Amino acid sequence: MARPKGYDPEEIVKRATHAFWQHGYQALGVRELERLTGLNQFALRSEFGGKEGLYLAALNFYSEQAISIAMEPMRDGGGVPEIIAFLRSLITDGSMTSSPHGCLVVNTGIENARVGSADLDKAARHYWNALENCFEACLQNAIDAEKISSSIDAKTYAKGLVSAVMGVHAQNRLEGKNTGGRHLVDLLCKQLTSLETS
Repeated sequence: MARPKGYDPEEIVKRATHAFWQHGYQALGVRELERLTGLNQFALRSEFGGKEGLYLAALNFYSEQAISIAMEPMRDGGGVPEIIAFLRSLITDGSMTSSPHGCLVVNTGIENARVGSADLDKAARHYWNALENCFEACLQNAIDAEKISSSIDAKTYAKGLVSAVMGVHAQNRLEGKNTGGRHLVDLLCKQLTSLETS
């Protein structure tokens, strides 16, 4: 009969998410990870396959939370106002998508340029593809409803918005405050508002 685990894997993933989000993947050593999560090295290997496995679990948890909650208004028949609301949430106190640590997915992309993990790259791309699809759907909804011009290429515009979101998160982390990217958000929202026909 297997011995019961002395830890809750879901709670460990939540703690690891915050630890990696704050400190990064490479800078966070196994001993410090043990201290921050309460998981010993044996359990880290047996439960998650090691540090990268735990990081991947944390990244997937972070991504799915954002996709299922923060992006939900855009998926549910959203338009330009829902895109603007999402962008504003990136610099709003108490928002799940706003942090002085930036975005775990953005941070992963930067670090993975050195790490070179195909699994981490796949997880990050899953998040950005979901966001791009939300933006594109909202823009297409607005075009179909004749709220913005049909001359706008929704797919290209959505890709540009994703890159801009990365920039907002990078600025937040650079300045160490969740309002670091405010100027870019203001610019994006002004541009989006200008698309709307009277």
